[in-house]
Amino acid sequence: MNVILRQTAMPEMGADRLGSILNRYYKEGLGGAENWDKVVSLRVAGRLTLAGGAFNFNAYQKKPYYIKMTIHGDHRDISMGYDGSVAWQVLKRGVNPAEPMSPTQSRRFIHGAHFGNYLLYPYARGKRIEYLDTVPVDGTICHQIRVTLDTDYQVDYFVDIRTYLEIKVVNTDLRTGEVNAVVYEDYIREFGMPIAQKVLSYEEGEWVSTLELDEVKVNSGIMPWMFKMPQ
Repeated sequence: MNVILRQTAMPEMGADRLGSILNRYYKEGLGGAENWDKVVSLRVAGRLTLAGGAFNFNAYQKKPYYIKMTIHGDHRDISMGYDGSVAWQVLKRGVNPAEPMSPTQSRRFIHGAHFGNYLLYPYARGKRIEYLDTVPVDGTICHQIRVTLDTDYQVDYFVDIRTYLEIKVVNTDLRTGEVNAVVYEDYIREFGMPIAQKVLSYEEGEWVSTLELDEVKVNSGIMPWMFKMPQ
């Protein structure tokens, strides 16, 4: 396997069942390699609803794995980020200093920091992709594709057979057995890339949060230094 192929986000796949699904997913679902190559960063803003209430939410992402998010409200003021080296958090900005996350929290946060998803770069080292089945999911029919990572995470993607958009993603921590699921709704497209304006999260089958976006900006001049842990 040559280095270029391992570093290609959307290579031309084979003609078997998995290859055919991924080829259509890359082109129809994600908008194609040409559009993907034009996207460098993403900024979103909206409202995050938890059991304790609704909060303002802002997040920045930059390829390949930089992320920073803030949650702000009457009783909650949190910043979290990953700069490619350290996953960090600040609880009550201006009151508490920034600190690295615990190893368990850091591992989970870094897993979710990946720009795009793990169906991209199918030939990258440390992952195995397999087609499992075609199944009903929330009123749609989806291809279920499983990615097993060398970080001991298993990720099941449920891709709509008509639109080739992700309907649901289930993450299983193979070390702990913990399972969380994410459901995506109300897609829009920016630079050809699909972005879900409504995201529902579940832990062990129980609802945890709903994120509703009202602002999306692609390539808004985000720089790597913006993700560093505050001093």
